[in-house]
Amino acid sequence: MIAPPRPSDEQERLADLHAIQLLDTPPEERFERIVRLAMDVFDVPIAYLALIDADRQWLKAKCGLARDETGRDESFCGHTILGHGPLIVTDAAADPRFHDNPLVVSSPGIRFYAGHPLAGPAGHNVGTLCIADTSPRLFAGKDLDAFCQLAALAEHEVGLVDLVTTQRQLLLAQEALAATQRRLSRELSDAAAFVASMLPQPLASGPVQTAHRFIACSELGGDMIGVGMPHGCPDCLAFYLLDVSGHGVGSSLLSVAVANAIRLQSLPAARFDNPASVLTALNKAFPAEDHHDKFFTIWYGSYHIPSRQLTFASGGHHPALLMPGDGGPAQQLTAHGPLVGMFDDPVYTNEQIRVPAGSRLAIFSDGAFELSTKTGQPLGFEALTSLITEASGDDRLGSVVAQLDEIRQGEPEDDVTMLELSFTV
Repeated sequence: MIAPPRPSDEQERLADLHAIQLLDTPPEERFERIVRLAMDVFDVPIAYLALIDADRQWLKAKCGLARDETGRDESFCGHTILGHGPLIVTDAAADPRFHDNPLVVSSPGIRFYAGHPLAGPAGHNVGTLCIADTSPRLFAGKDLDAFCQLAALAEHEVGLVDLVTTQRQLLLAQEALAATQRRLSRELSDAAAFVASMLPQPLASGPVQTAHRFIACSELGGDMIGVGMPHGCPDCLAFYLLDVSGHGVGSSLLSVAVANAIRLQSLPAARFDNPASVLTALNKAFPAEDHHDKFFTIWYGSYHIPSRQLTFASGGHHPALLMPGDGGPAQQLTAHGPLVGMFDDPVYTNEQIRVPAGSRLAIFSDGAFELSTKTGQPLGFEALTSLITEASGDDRLGSVVAQLDEIRQGEPEDDVTMLELSFTV
């Protein structure tokens, strides 16, 4: 941890701070409103307005924090007041100034921080407006512009600017921020539509028929599925389900990139009717260190239709379920292999099984069995297996999803994706 140095105008700065007479005063709605707005608009769990005293950081208004003050030497804001513009820390754990800071390594576990200095009546930086998150994130462009506008309003309040003027400017800032949110919402909606367009069309006839369900826990999820004919094997059908770590924009971008590499069959040295070779090529093409430390799991299968031979491999993914047409117990199709993108030169191996006529195969993401039920406990793999094997009718996956909705507690915490293949006679 690097403690912030004292600015050259420290004595004048402290005089400016004491002149505004805000230290250790009760909460005021004019500051609380700005902090709440910052938290809501930028979708962060932490927002606060801090005043920097001689040896402490005192919070005039706060959301998401328990303490009213911290030591100045461990504060992020002690660094922020050294400049005239915003201080953006995209990942505090990777920043030498903060990586071992108590606010990073313990509660509240700050990873992202954005702070803007606030000047007092004499022009010296007396405090900051800040937002923070427990996950790294980027912060630039119109979001940064909007944050600076909000900081200007906070600075006006700190300087006891006329309240009518401040309220008018606050409304203008709210309108600008709302416009930014509407734009971001439209862009996310367009991106979600593009991701949906990457999903395969169900196969409604032929020797193998497919159905799927894709439910993202946010507008953009990190799951993806694919079904297609691999080059060089016209009698084969290849299919997969992958699950990128996390969810949101970053995870979705990686899932789309991986899906395109498989769809276009553009991975060097990969045979797309050979699952293990595909996973090996994916691990080489998508190392986590080149993709913001994101990795993924995948279950990949290749079915040779004339021989009914299914070859499959797994990159850190849980088993798929093979359900025989005679109503016998489901068989877990397990293959061993590490997470994709995490290790150099991993070993992936193929497993094989002959699929009986009339069987069904279900592949699914872990969001389906790790969801929290109304008892407060995760559903569990075995309980999900029962739901899938007992489902019947023309829309079995729809029935499973409906039951998951009934037993889930609260909103989905992770993406839920399912792919079902039916092997006809």
